[in-house]
Formats: sequence, structure tokens, C-alpha cells
Amino acid sequence: MLEEYVEYIKERIGYKSDIEVRIRHLKASIAKTSFKDGVITLDPVVRELEKDEVLYVLAHEITHLKSGTLCHTQSFWKEIEKVFPKEMIENLEKRIIERVGRIWH
Repeated sequence: MLEEYVEYIKERIGYKSDIEVRIRHLKASIAKTSFKDGVITLDPVVRELEKDEVLYVLAHEITHLKSGTLCHTQSFWKEIEKVFPKEMIENLEKRIIERVGRIWH
């Protein structure tokens, strides 16, 4: 399932490099990106999210890989908008924060 989601996002934003996705407990976030290895690590809590929420988390992390930075620049958001309309992004972020907060507490 995650592999299909990753390929879908890569195609939408035009990211060509290989990506490995790992699942392991993270202390401070639900996802992190390693630029050196092309690895996205997801906290197991991501399994509890809805499909569009998981796609958003992956789009966010893959866009970080593509941009080569953790900064949320204007061009970063333009890449995200290739996958999700601007008006959906804020709603998705709120839903993810609410859902993860309920699961973690």
C-alpha cells in the first residue's frame, strides 16, 4: 500500500530518485526524512490515518526530498499543490494533528 502511494506522489511531483519507507517509533513527529539515504521514516501512528492523510504526509516528505531542504518555501508549497489543492492542505494538516493527538494521548 505505501509503495503505491509513494509512486503516485513521485509521479505527481516529478521526483525520480528511489525512496525507501520505514516504519518505526519516532519521538517528536510522525515522519522524518533522510536526505543522505532517500529514506522516509513514518511513525506507526500513520497506519491509523485516512488514505488522503497518509498521501499528504508522504507528499510533504517527498517534497522535502525533492527540494533538498526542510524549509517550507513558496516553491515547496507549489509542489504540494501538484497533489492537493491549496484549499485542502490546511484542512488535511488539522485533521492529521487532531487524529494523531487522540492516538498518542
